[in-house]
Amino acid sequence: MRSNPKQEPVAAVAESSGRADARYPATAVPAIKSVRLSPGDVVTLLNVSASGILVEGKTRFVPGTRVSVIFDGAVTPPQVKGRVVRCQVSAIGTGGALQYQSGIAFEAKVTLPVEQPAEPAPPEPAPPPRAAKANAPPAPARNRW
Repeated sequence: MRSNPKQEPVAAVAESSGRADARYPATAVPAIKSVRLSPGDVVTLLNVSASGILVEGKTRFVPGTRVSVIFDGAVTPPQVKGRVVRCQVSAIGTGGALQYQSGIAFEAKVTLPVEQPAEPAPPEPAPPPRAAKANAPPAPARNRW
């Protein structure tokens, strides 16, 4: 399954975010046709790096659970063992069916067939404007009643 086109791409450069490896949105790795977890089933790829993956599916995993990530596509190796590092509800579907996002750290790095570079991390927001000098007298209070 492919990423939901409505989802904003999540990407970061390793050096600027403190991550071990650059993270790529699913659209940057079209050679990955689908991803399946064992135990579990087919999941939607949200983003991937050489050392981990973020997926969305209907299976709830307890952090610490060991899983096998099976790639359909040009990833080396095609199957890698990993450990769930986080799992949270990401959506509630019709009839109350839950969707979960699971972050999985790989035990060994994989080689990704990336077609576009990782997007840079968003710039830091500008600091708020500085207030007037602290020793300036306060404005006179007006009673409007």
